[in-house]
Amino acid sequence: MAFSINQELCVGCGACAFMCLFGAVGKLDDKHYQIDAEKCQSCGQCKDVCINLAISAAADYKQIKAVKIIAEKCIGCSLCSRACPAAAITGVIKQPFTIDTDKCIKCGFCATKCKKEAIEIGY
Repeated sequence: MAFSINQELCVGCGACAFMCLFGAVGKLDDKHYQIDAEKCQSCGQCKDVCINLAISAAADYKQIKAVKIIAEKCIGCSLCSRACPAAAITGVIKQPFTIDTDKCIKCGFCATKCKKEAIEIGY
């Protein structure tokens, strides 16, 4: 798992659960939250919003710095756009799609859906 919540530091504010676009953060009990490793896409949004610094990354975590669509490979199928939880990918079917870098949360989920390897992830 890329991220974990230190239960001693968690104050139960719920900001992490609110920010998680994948539904990976949920209640552990009345005061604490936990991260579901199977749902987590390692985007780091929960960590970034934690007011008490209770969420930390695993030692082997590689943060995504950039996500780019390679226009020459993109066939405009829209799989990446439909999968994007931040609605950062737009385009016209059968034409190369583009990523709005201001909206992109750099989770890399779009790349897992691309069948043409047209999405490049930079760490």
